[in-house]
Amino acid sequence: MPAFGYKQRFVRPIAQGVKRQTIRPERKDGRPPCKPGDRLAHWEGWRTRAARRIATGRCTLCAPITIDRPDQHGDGPCVTIRDRVLSPHEIEKLACDDAFRSTEDFVAFFEDMHGLPFAGWIIKWEPTRHEGAP
Repeated sequence: MPAFGYKQRFVRPIAQGVKRQTIRPERKDGRPPCKPGDRLAHWEGWRTRAARRIATGRCTLCAPITIDRPDQHGDGPCVTIRDRVLSPHEIEKLACDDAFRSTEDFVAFFEDMHGLPFAGWIIKWEPTRHEGAP
């Protein structure tokens, strides 16, 4: 069962069933982190003594995603999923679905954490169990 650890800011939205997706960087071996149909476990404090499972779910999507700054003609960030460029409205929805306040917050998070351009995987799931909000 693939397992994912989360920063504190994402624990409550996951536990409440509001956040049902995560974006992860590419693995060193190049393989996707999971596949549709896999059972997933979501953890707070992953790999610590204080680890606590916050939810489980079943993967519905695992697809390549890229996030980059706008090109010289663009007004906002460039985000692609499966090589399809998202519209500004779709990027805003993606950011909100991933528990960010705005597109700017979303892009800043990935720039600070991983640098841009970012390449990785978007993973979506249907919840099967919530452990309760902290």
